[in-house]
Amino acid sequence: MHSALTEAKVVVPSIAQDQRLHRFMNAYWLRPENALWMALRSQALSDISWAHRSIDLSCGDGVFSFLHAGGQFEDDFDVFTSILPQNQRNDEKDDIFDHCDGRYKPVIVSPPQYGIDVGTDLKPNLLAKAGRLGLYEELEVHDNNQPLPFETHAFQTVYCNSIYWVENIDQFLAEMSRITAPDGQILLEVKMDSVLRYTLESHRERLGDRFLDIIGRGRAGTWPSMGDQAQWESRFAKAGLSITKATSFVTRTHAHIWDVGLRPIAPMLIELANSVTAQTRSRVKKQWVDLFCELCEPFFQADIDLLPGGDEPAEILYELKQTV
Repeated sequence: MHSALTEAKVVVPSIAQDQRLHRFMNAYWLRPENALWMALRSQALSDISWAHRSIDLSCGDGVFSFLHAGGQFEDDFDVFTSILPQNQRNDEKDDIFDHCDGRYKPVIVSPPQYGIDVGTDLKPNLLAKAGRLGLYEELEVHDNNQPLPFETHAFQTVYCNSIYWVENIDQFLAEMSRITAPDGQILLEVKMDSVLRYTLESHRERLGDRFLDIIGRGRAGTWPSMGDQAQWESRFAKAGLSITKATSFVTRTHAHIWDVGLRPIAPMLIELANSVTAQTRSRVKKQWVDLFCELCEPFFQADIDLLPGGDEPAEILYELKQTV
């Protein structure tokens, strides 16, 4: 349990831009394209205060929220230290992170500078990992396609960065509105369907189905509720929510970098990294993290776009409140 939960309101501590990128790169090093995206998500939230009580819907293993809250791990720890063993996977689309064993030992150098009252997720293994961070007061298994098991107006801050994974999207938005206090806030980091245009999918005829299956690893099938800005904003209005602020923070350029990245070879890289000695892993990881921080640094800007013309962003942070 985190003592900061007794505070009525806290502001996320200032984290230097290069430090933010390095912390996320260190945690997600074998997927540097994900590390960059996560760091951009955190940067977009950096000037937003969190009020007690708070909830992190679809919190997963909690690592993103832990790092965003100013927490810091020992350099040797990362999200790849405990993954689903090869002999337990049914196919290449399995979530390799849906696993928790004794190897998962987050060594915390600096604790998060505020706590979150409740974290939810569909996968118990991810919540077991989140429970080792000292960030959440309570953790609850929940499918967001079902009504939220919380009282009306229970939370001042409601956060979710995975809303587009939910099929029953209108109900979920209405439920978030219901559990938010009249003077509370909802923070949603929402992927736009434009991201599908910023991939190699449009070249399927030339590249072939198998190539795109290898590149995608089933990701698009897990996003049933993506939409464009107009669709999202119509959904918000239907749920009785008004937009306080909308911040674009992932561009077409970011999405193109993320489209392929190291996704196809990540399982092999992880297996290799976890099979060498601790000393070798630590040494190579440090070199790797330093290199990719340097490579990603020019792109660690919410508005950088190297492509001609203009188009919708790939992800937007919406700050919402109940419509009066």
